[in-house]
Amino acid sequence: MRRSLGAGSRKSVVAIVFIGCLGLSGCGTSAASAAPNWISFANGRLAYGTDAQGNRIPDFSRVGYRNGDAPLPDLPVAATLSPQPSGDDTARIQQAIDHVANSGKPGAVQLTAGAYRLEGTLRISASNVELRGAGSGSNGTKLVAAGKLHTLVTIAGTGSRTSVGSAIPVASSYVPVGADRLDVSDASSLHVGDHVIVQRPQEQSWIHAIGMDKIPPRPDGTPSKQWTPNSGLQFDRTITAVTGKTVQFDVPLTNALESQYTHATVTRYAYPGRISGSGLAHLSADGAAFEQDPAWHDNGYFNSQLVSVDAAQDSWVDDVVADHFGSAFTIGQNALRISLLRTSSLDESVPQDIHAQPAAYTISGQETLVRHCVVTGSNVHAWITQARVPGPNVVSRCTATNTGSRILDAGPHQRWASGTLYDDVTMSPPSGHLQLSDRQWMGSGQGWAGANSVLWNCGTGSYLVENPPTAHNWALGCTGTQDKPPTGHRSGEIASPGKHLLPESLYDEQLAERH
Repeated sequence: MRRSLGAGSRKSVVAIVFIGCLGLSGCGTSAASAAPNWISFANGRLAYGTDAQGNRIPDFSRVGYRNGDAPLPDLPVAATLSPQPSGDDTARIQQAIDHVANSGKPGAVQLTAGAYRLEGTLRISASNVELRGAGSGSNGTKLVAAGKLHTLVTIAGTGSRTSVGSAIPVASSYVPVGADRLDVSDASSLHVGDHVIVQRPQEQSWIHAIGMDKIPPRPDGTPSKQWTPNSGLQFDRTITAVTGKTVQFDVPLTNALESQYTHATVTRYAYPGRISGSGLAHLSADGAAFEQDPAWHDNGYFNSQLVSVDAAQDSWVDDVVADHFGSAFTIGQNALRISLLRTSSLDESVPQDIHAQPAAYTISGQETLVRHCVVTGSNVHAWITQARVPGPNVVSRCTATNTGSRILDAGPHQRWASGTLYDDVTMSPPSGHLQLSDRQWMGSGQGWAGANSVLWNCGTGSYLVENPPTAHNWALGCTGTQDKPPTGHRSGEIASPGKHLLPESLYDEQLAERH
């Protein structure tokens, strides 16, 4: 195979993490419950502790292409194109993509070395199609942005999920973080292999419990937008076993289902328009020309994008370098099991005199793996999740370097994304800042941005980790200045500050132990 996920080395070293519960409502019904030993590593294996309600650090290993169980495929070359001396290349590359898609056979469109001018968007909208270059280096294949601000490449099917049958109520009174099974009121219509949505609506009682109906005003005195009831987290899962009324799933849940706060359900679905097995690989792209668009400075930089993936599963972006883009890589909310491997967003294209920063990597889907990535720039978010993103999602072995004098930060961005692992990432000190926190009035009331998320062996200029009500956040083996939560907030679960732990990568170890 030409690509391997690589599990990394495993070491038989003892590393034990003791972390207190701090009496949060998410720690269990009793504030006096014993402090759990959240995670330990001895004799080459991890062991997990739980709080009084059974919550634990999740297993993050089932992310990316085919849940990490297979390397990316090597699709055969089905069409080859070479650069032309001048003019827009969008139409002729699109024609080649469509030809491969319509053939009904897996295949790659091979772009030979050189530059290709794109005034429009290339769309991969069928399964088992790859747009492949001759390499991401200076002598490889380069996509050159031209014309008005746009996305150069989309990998996306059509439509959305449709429910099959009625929503079935969850009967368990409490399903803890990290659980892969639960009880339902009636499992007679559920079968192994069914694709389901485990939905946790965000209801008013829970919004009140976490204080998101009382977000303080903005610093200028204008009111913040308070949270209102909504569809909440929708975990996309496959049933692996049904025993009586107990249903088991392929991937653990990264948020508790609490009957006192939510009416959770399990619903079968169909998604015939979602594609699989498609990707973008082995090329670079230059978005510098977008800065000449008059709209660029006025929030247009958000539309300066290399690739967007949505309505796709088991797909990838591999060995791709984005240079001078505002929002280089975006994973949409209908994307599932997407791998971004060996990617870079360099010299982030963003004005330095504005206060609405773009993100180099934006994750709205689930089971996403961002691995071995590089970000450079200033006045930018390196890696973020958006609102109500159901995990697990993983950013692993990535670096971000501030090349200017403005901010460089990362972390869940808004409205309760659950189950994100920032694993062995480095953000250049002293400016690089990583946070799992309540963003309060920021934006339009972003509030508690992330829950049940982990910083593992992260090296930063500074980091802030807070425990939300009803949930945990962890910072384990992180270096950099540990910021104190604001008055009225509680610190997250912190262990070994200033000294990395073993194993070096939590994701690598979880994947290796599962295999």
